[in-house]
Amino acid sequence: MTRLSTLLLTAILALALGFWPASPAVAASGIAAGSIAADAAGITVIQSTAQHSFAQQIRFTLQATSDTEITQVYLFFRAAGDEMAKPVILDIEPAREISAEYVHELRLSPLPPFTTITFWWEIKDAAGNSLTTAGESQQFEYTDNRFQWEQLNANELTVHWIEGHGDPVFGQAALDIARASVDDVSAELRTSVPASIDVYIYDAQHNLDAAMVLSGREWVGGQAHPELGVILVAIPPEEGYTSRMMRDLPHEITHLLVYQTVTPAGYRYVPEWLDEGLATANERLPTPEYAVAIEEARTQGQLLHLEDLCVPFPPDPQTAFLAYAQSGSVVQFIREQYGVEEIRHLLTAYADGTSCIGGVQKVLNVNLSGLETAWRTSLEPQAPWRALVDQVGVWVGLWLLSLLGIVPMIGRLRHRR
Repeated sequence: MTRLSTLLLTAILALALGFWPASPAVAASGIAAGSIAADAAGITVIQSTAQHSFAQQIRFTLQATSDTEITQVYLFFRAAGDEMAKPVILDIEPAREISAEYVHELRLSPLPPFTTITFWWEIKDAAGNSLTTAGESQQFEYTDNRFQWEQLNANELTVHWIEGHGDPVFGQAALDIARASVDDVSAELRTSVPASIDVYIYDAQHNLDAAMVLSGREWVGGQAHPELGVILVAIPPEEGYTSRMMRDLPHEITHLLVYQTVTPAGYRYVPEWLDEGLATANERLPTPEYAVAIEEARTQGQLLHLEDLCVPFPPDPQTAFLAYAQSGSVVQFIREQYGVEEIRHLLTAYADGTSCIGGVQKVLNVNLSGLETAWRTSLEPQAPWRALVDQVGVWVGLWLLSLLGIVPMIGRLRHRR
């Protein structure tokens, strides 16, 4: 008998006796399916699937058999980052072969968009046997499958954009800007880069807004999910899109890398002015409107107090815009006056649980109001005479030094006379 014939006969016997090995779980386009487990007691999972419609529902289905009647079926699923799995008891008619289904309504119980969902089953039969598939749990990506996505990737970084709303040139520009931002920010913070970073670029703000509203989240312009390594932005593929990319992508990437630097436990203690200030200051193309907003607020006596920016920014768009502008300006002031290393020391202090006020005092040796006063002073325009002194100061200094050298010489000449 040839080797091929032997293998074929072995396969037929194995299939007939029920010993064919389980195929691995498959996850693609929101669908996970496969024959995943069987145990010696005779319970066998024939098929297990999950399929979602973004912000609508997830449909979990199971087909299983047993030597005796299957009496109970439990489903467990968990979004990445969640500490506890959600348990579901399925209502079934006891039988040796069952088909069970559970539909999770995302409109009533939303999940974080673009997260990874892990799920598994536990099955019991009338003989007291039990099978769990937790050891071979399945996963799928809860993506916005209202759209088809194209992508480009380099190492850990992947950029996605909506099919037909951008081309490879658009995608490459986003990938290059994101890549440079990851390199620069990780170098400044001296932090490692997450194993994966996914950037999803919507073609219009209303589509991104709809995704956030549909998934139960409020949003303004872009969003970083640090715990997932996911960034969502709205950048239309129209003239000037690289300018948007140079502002939005570095901003959101900074949030991811701050999270990476301070760890999940420490991220909750980082003041909003520092987190958003770093993200704003790291934008690769400055926003001129920020400087205008700060100057108008300064002249009108309406600058926000730094202590009020320790917490999430106010929902009012105009006030929030000023909060972003001020935070970026304060962070840049700290860089220039104290050095980049003090930014890292501040993050470390806050990651340890230090208060918003205490972190500045501990690291910069000045209280928060003192830092604010120094920053405000730096905004004040110089008087014309002061600017002139600054310009000619070096030459005046050299002239005075030369005079100091001449005076002793004059004294000696007088003495000789």
